[in-house]
Amino acid sequence: SYAYARAAFGPLIGFLAGWALYVGEWVSLPVFPLAFVNYLGIFAPDLSRLERLAIMAALIVAVTAVNAFGARSGGRVNDVLTVAKLVPLALLAVAGLLYTALRPGATLAHVTPFAPLGFAGFGAAVVPIFWAYAGFELAVVPSGEVRQPRRTLPRGLIAGVSIATLVYLSVAWGVASALPWQTTAVSTRPLADALAAIAAAFGLAPDWGRVVMGLGALLSIAGVYEVFTLSLARLSYALAADGLFPRSFAWLHPTYRTPWVGFAVQAISAFVLVQFGELRGPIEASVFFLGLCYVLTGLAALRLVAQSPDRALHVPALRALLVLGAASGAYLALQVPPRLLALGAAAIALGLMWYGWLRWRRPPAAAEPAARTAPGGAERLRRHHGDWLWRSLRQRPGSDPAPTDLPSER
Repeated sequence: SYAYARAAFGPLIGFLAGWALYVGEWVSLPVFPLAFVNYLGIFAPDLSRLERLAIMAALIVAVTAVNAFGARSGGRVNDVLTVAKLVPLALLAVAGLLYTALRPGATLAHVTPFAPLGFAGFGAAVVPIFWAYAGFELAVVPSGEVRQPRRTLPRGLIAGVSIATLVYLSVAWGVASALPWQTTAVSTRPLADALAAIAAAFGLAPDWGRVVMGLGALLSIAGVYEVFTLSLARLSYALAADGLFPRSFAWLHPTYRTPWVGFAVQAISAFVLVQFGELRGPIEASVFFLGLCYVLTGLAALRLVAQSPDRALHVPALRALLVLGAASGAYLALQVPPRLLALGAAAIALGLMWYGWLRWRRPPAAAEPAARTAPGGAERLRRHHGDWLWRSLRQRPGSDPAPTDLPSER
């Protein structure tokens, strides 16, 4: 998002896209540890506050350590977690279809009326629903460490979003068919409760369903948190390498070549934020900033397509889809409560003040990527893990995105 917006509109809009993405992901740091201990309550319902904090701290440290050893180790861990978490989700999806086939009357009663509270709250409901889908905006951030990114990333995004949509709709149907909406509305673990209800309907022990989905949820949360941690640190590295974040965020570990300052800041922030114990507020704030990021990314992609139509992805109605994507981002951002709209606007203003101070301190003509002077430098990363990304970050405002500014076949 940052590289696209900067290439299309210059450093200021690029910074706004990167700032919105970073803040949007940063405010949601506590969601994963908090959700983890919530589902752990299935197995240990009487955890004290101190024990919950200790478990969340252990999760934060473990995920940070895995990523600190390099993208390869983090990727391998995530591969295992992804496969492991899909098994219970597939089980719930299949169980929901069986429940519908064998108990159509009960299913019809659970899904009737279709919108029991009407559509007045549709916008507010979209915010947490979309946050569950979000994450693809981070998939491209570590693209400098991906082989053949120009071919791999589009295919990976299309396949990943398609699979996620199928899984999410199937799982949502399993929950909606098995539980009355009044039960789902107050449940803190709806997937586990749904599979427990289906198990009870088939004469099985309800606890069996809770255990299976509880394990799946723990694996899923850990896997998402692992990718989230890796990508957010790469984003702060990219911003710091272009002089838009504190210089230390571009420092690379001398052995593992990872942005260790970003990992440390994220770990400390997550532990501080979990003290508030709130899930809804961080999620809504995150969607506000992500919506702004999508607006800027969609408009930037639209301009890049106009500048280099021969280099665009071959997607039917691409320009119309980009306009729709930008409009959808604006719609999402405006669905959060007014209090968060005001706080979000203040955060954007703070970012603009930070950008202005940086430009006053270091004019664009004198700015050099901070990673060049970091201990160990980023030269090895530039040479071996993504010349195209480095060049796109170095592009100056007003320059035309030449072929070398886009991913090349490797």
